[in-house]
Amino acid sequence: MIAGMDTLWTLVRFSHVLGVAVWLGGMLFLGLVAVPVARAMGDRGASRALITGVAKRFGVVGAAAWALIFVTGMGLMSKREITFAELPDSVYGQKLLAKFILLMLIGVAVVLHGLWQGPRVRVADEAGDEAAMRKWKMIGGLLDSFMLLATLVALWLATSLIA
Repeated sequence: MIAGMDTLWTLVRFSHVLGVAVWLGGMLFLGLVAVPVARAMGDRGASRALITGVAKRFGVVGAAAWALIFVTGMGLMSKREITFAELPDSVYGQKLLAKFILLMLIGVAVVLHGLWQGPRVRVADEAGDEAAMRKWKMIGGLLDSFMLLATLVALWLATSLIA
């Protein structure tokens, strides 16, 4: 292989791993650091503003990371000359297919979280509707949990591809 092409594919693989690191690291930071600190502030309005601001910013960064994972993943499949039709034919392909499906489901969960669940928490909070706010926060927690678990499963599948 030509040295320049090897460098290009190393960059593509690096970018793929970087996208996963940003995505997973951001989720862990939000759940383990930002949200608990914001909630401990005591001021509900300030806490909500901080969480909303951090989440919106991560939405932009996370979307870029998700897109990077998708584009570089497609590039890596292309380099290996693997088509979607061939994925079910081997264990390697089945793992790639599972990763792709998880990535798509994560994308759907992100959109639901940002455009459906998140705004409803804010509306319930502004209306002082504690029951609705608890319900929508629980749904958000379920979406967050799904996204984290799906990401960890995809990461597990990815590391199992390397033998």
